[in-house]
Order: sequence, then C-alpha cells, then structure tokens
Amino acid sequence: MVGYKGKTAGNLRQYIRNKPDKWGFKLFSRASEDGFVHDMVLYQGKTTLQSHGVTMTSAEEAMGVTSQIVAALVSTMNLSSTTVVFADNYFTSLELVRYLQGKGCRYTGTARDNRIGKPPLKSVKDMEKKSVPRGSIDYVTSDDGILAVRWKDNKVVTMLSTDLGVEPVTTCQRYSNETKKKDDVPCPEVIKSYNANMGGIDKSDMLIHLYRTPMKSKRWYMRLFAYVIDICLTNAWLLYRRDCQALNETGMSLKDFRIEVFYAARCRNPTVHRPLLRTSVTSAVPSSSADIPPAVRGHRSHTPAASVRFDTTLFHVPMYVTRQTCKFCSKKGHIMRSNFLCRVCKVHLCLNGERNCFLQYHERSA
Repeated sequence: MVGYKGKTAGNLRQYIRNKPDKWGFKLFSRASEDGFVHDMVLYQGKTTLQSHGVTMTSAEEAMGVTSQIVAALVSTMNLSSTTVVFADNYFTSLELVRYLQGKGCRYTGTARDNRIGKPPLKSVKDMEKKSVPRGSIDYVTSDDGILAVRWKDNKVVTMLSTDLGVEPVTTCQRYSNETKKKDDVPCPEVIKSYNANMGGIDKSDMLIHLYRTPMKSKRWYMRLFAYVIDICLTNAWLLYRRDCQALNETGMSLKDFRIEVFYAARCRNPTVHRPLLRTSVTSAVPSSSADIPPAVRGHRSHTPAASVRFDTTLFHVPMYVTRQTCKFCSKKGHIMRSNFLCRVCKVHLCLNGERNCFLQYHERSA
C-alpha cells in the first residue's frame, strides 16, 4: 500500500483495514527474497491488467482475478522455468498452480480451503482438535505432481506446491504454553522452504518505510512518483550490497546511501560530493563555499559520519566562511558562533584564543 489520504484520486484510492497504511494505492509486486522489486501492477479496478500492457490469452482470461495478476507478473520474467514463485493464500488456487506448471514454472504457496479443490485430506476442524498434536502432517499428491499438504502449527496451514515435497521432515522450534519453553516440532521441507523464501515484498516495504521521500502535494500522482523514487533507491542499494558482499567489503547503510545519492545529484560538479566512507582527499574536500550546507531555521544541523569526522587521513583544515553556530560548544541558551568551517566535515567550529573547538571536535575522546 502506498499511503494516500487525499480525495482527488477517485477510485484508485483503496481502503484495506488490516494494513498499516489503510488508505492509499494498492500495488501487486514481484520481488526477490532479498527485497529487490522486479515488477508491479497498480490496482485500477477492471482496467488493472489492461494498463499493465500484458496481453492475456483466453486461458488466462478464464482464471480468477488474483490468478490473472500472478500470471501477468510471471509473464515478465526472463527465466520462469528456473524460478520458484512463492505467494500467500490471497493468490494461491489450484487453477493457478496448474497454469504455472504448464508454463514450466514451479510454485509454492499457502492456500484457502475453498481454493484447493477437494483433495482427500483431513478437514481443518479435525486437525484443530486437541487430540491432534502440533506438528501433525497430512498430504496427498495428484497424478500431475501437485502436492497438497496440511500441517498443524499454532493454526492449521494448507499449502499447494509443485516445487518440493514433505520429505525430509525436520524440526522447528515453537513455544509451548504447557512446558513454558520452546519445543521441537516436526516440520515438512516445503514449509521450511516457504518460510525461508517468502517475505521479499515485506522486506522491500520495510526498507522503503524506513526513509521515505517527503513529497506533499494536492496532486495524487506525486505520491506515486515519490514511491517510485524510493523503490529505485532501495533497489540500487540492494544491488550495491550484493556487490559489496561479492567483494567482501563493508558497504554503506541505506540511510548513508540515500544521502550520498542526494548530494551527488545536488552538487553541480558530479565528481565532488560529500563522503560517507573512507575516500580520497580530492573527492572528500569541497571546492568552494558553495558546497556548504545552508542553515535552515527549525531544522537539525548537518552532522558528519563518524568515519569522516575522526579520519586523520583526510585534510581537516579550517575555512573562513559566513558566521554560523558552533557545532561543538553551542547549547540551548548558550549559543556560540564562528566564522571557521571544517573543510571536510562542513560544520562550523570555534577557533580563537579562548576556545579551540576545532581540535576537540576531531578527537575521539570528544
């Protein structure tokens, strides 16, 4: 959900009671297990799939609405035959599993009881009885290789899969109210695979909500535009993290990555930017006083990263610029101002006969 409470979006604005953002635009997305979003569909009522630009076949048009959305998202994958699709019970149905199986795409997902046909499984009521212990498994496989399994956890879980089977049955830890500790519960392999790979959408949503692009406007599409910016930045950071892991290096956090992108886009000279990691002196030093972040009344002043502030290899020298508040010794009710700015940290610090905040600010003990 892309949060939006305005009333100018017409029928595009939806209300979902159980979502953190109850009012807004509903998106159906396809993401990797690490949160990288590959494709998405904006819900627009009857014209949802028409606006996505995917031509639906007669077999796809005969399916349900949720199955059509999955088919549209899968159709944009390059290697669907070597990929496993994981989805929750909102999308899973027997017709969808058979359709993807015909396309050579494997599928695993939780399912609602009225969407799996009538396999010879124990009913949900029978599985919920206290006489049935936690971890009980009941499954059946069709002639075309579709697995239907019911597993009793805190609640009864029903799944359809064409990827993995029940064996090998391992264990997982669950808290028991009787013993007041975590006990080992039998768990089928398909459940473990689902829990390990399902959650890319939730992770992407979590990363986007950490630092959102502020954009207030009466035009409803600007909220979607800000969301697209956040998606692009999050995807870029995930690719950056993949490269860092491949090179066995420690990368920037998502917050520092977004700030770095902002400063690179804001600066007139793209080769000069504010450093967040250990970089060369030429890229870390501003070329003129035009790179000094302006003071905004009511806003928190700029704070450099610790890796920059205490890096003795960088050329920390004072610059005589416009007078502003000292970053080190100023407190509420006792404001000290200085004309001296650190060339690397870009913060104002006192440097006179009475106070040497410049030296104290760059010492670890400070």
